Amino acid sequence: MTLKFIHGNYLKYNKGTGFISCHVDALHAEPPAADLFTDKIVENLVKKTGCAGIVSTISRTIADLNRNLNETNHEGIHEYRRTIQEIVKSLKIIDSDNFLLTPYLHLSFHGMKDTHYGPHAIEVGTLYGQSCSKEVKDWFQQELTKKSEDSFPKIHVIFDNKFVGNESIAFHRQGDNSGYLGYSHNFNTFQIELSRTLRSKHRTTITKIFSEIIDDFQQTFVAT
Repeated sequence: MTLKFIHGNYLKYNKGTGFISCHVDALHAEPPAADLFTDKIVENLVKKTGCAGIVSTISRTIADLNRNLNETNHEGIHEYRRTIQEIVKSLKIIDSDNFLLTPYLHLSFHGMKDTHYGPHAIEVGTLYGQSCSKEVKDWFQQELTKKSEDSFPKIHVIFDNKFVGNESIAFHRQGDNSGYLGYSHNFNTFQIELSRTLRSKHRTTITKIFSEIIDDFQQTFVAT
């Protein structure tokens, strides 16, 4: 099945089925300096779970969507934020103040070299807990560690060590003090750094792990 995207100037996106309180993204998908295969992982998760997905179509060397606002990424960041707003509006889960009414999961996929922790490794950045609630972080850490170790017995799953996340990953939750208010305490962002080997050789398993997490999040925190 070919996934249909809505194309902007800096990214493309699919709003999913409109029922899953989650979006996944690959903000460094475009070369040069691409996090290879992260776009494929995002597409696979959108197909498998029905969540929304965003993929950058401009290299980070031109406009980095995973950073604070600056002269080079200003337009791209605003397009990215408008896209997130369109996604949460389509889910009908925000109030009149633009705050989320229900917990929301944001998984941002990136790539790291095998030399950091070995060929089978995942590091999750939450800016030391600023981008998500403690409850959701504890749940996510337990879920990801168990599912990953079940699939890869020698895997290393690390939280907030080398790749803790740029401060911008907390803006969707806390705002940026420059006019962007974010969506308040129900927005939970996790930056997922995947080793090169996992991205290139084990995408099917990685898709399975994270699709189960997305489904479990929906059942645990959203479904009534």
